[in-house]
Amino acid sequence: MERSAEAAAPAEHQPSGFAKAFKALTSHFSKTNVNMLLFRTLNRDLCRPNANEDYIAPLFRDRLIPLRSWVQRSIPGMAALTRRSVESPQLGVPGVCNFVDARTKWLDQAVKQALDEGVTQVVVIAAGYDTRAYRFFRPGAQFFEVDLPSASKRKQQLVKAVLPGPEELPRPVYVAADLAHVTLSAALAGTGFDRSKRTLFTCEGLIYYLPEAAVSTLLASVADLAAPGSRLLFDFLHTDALDGSTHYPGYTTCAESVAGKGEAFISGLVPDSDELAAYLAPLNWHLGRLWSPREMAAAQLPHERWNEALPPILSFYSYAECTKA
Repeated sequence: MERSAEAAAPAEHQPSGFAKAFKALTSHFSKTNVNMLLFRTLNRDLCRPNANEDYIAPLFRDRLIPLRSWVQRSIPGMAALTRRSVESPQLGVPGVCNFVDARTKWLDQAVKQALDEGVTQVVVIAAGYDTRAYRFFRPGAQFFEVDLPSASKRKQQLVKAVLPGPEELPRPVYVAADLAHVTLSAALAGTGFDRSKRTLFTCEGLIYYLPEAAVSTLLASVADLAAPGSRLLFDFLHTDALDGSTHYPGYTTCAESVAGKGEAFISGLVPDSDELAAYLAPLNWHLGRLWSPREMAAAQLPHERWNEALPPILSFYSYAECTKA
């Protein structure tokens, strides 16, 4: 009989009563996407080799959470203390900062490669505080950032406040849409999106917050819009982490934290190439590559060593690269 994630955790990593209370309290302080933005800057602030190249993230961070940013930048040792806290087996999620960096570097490489290969359209689904439309802008390429209307409005205000004007740094097309109620095809109608062009679609940090039916609907909707040869990249949560049948270090704390913010994990996929390919095929996607956590860590964090008890990257996420046949 499988043990639950909490029951299976090593005794020395079980949180104390104080730790549980602290996690419950702090889980409400800020939204997940703001925390991910903060984590995306920690290795960079500490000059660690894991760091991604997102030089805009600190600008967004400083504008959105000025006090926390000032503390992290200005008080000696605070950035290191923050990282130890969020990575702590008792209070945090071991591997979370490296996870954010590895995922950022993976998608950065995919965008750069697509543009180098002549792709001229990039659609960022659930754009949040993604900065690739600004970092990788080049003449002849068009980015589309799709997000909820309120999020899209906040993003435009943030970009206006911290980045050069559109005459110097052209903007993406901002697409305000709730994909729970409209298809991506409908959302992009009238925006200048060209269905005949090969397109790179990225879907980062989204699908595990959607019901299973909504995940398949979204993936099929993207395929319906995509020209042959288009690519889709997304990360996903492992089903056996979601149902508790397998223990993954840090998962319980991570799940409790996002649930405390009203953003609970809802769905997962099985991280098996054959099973994932069979799931994607009816949705009109061909699985090109499935990256396991260990493979992603090896590719993006080659100086790190894998440790099953305290992995250098979150071990309950995998990463898929798909092609529209």
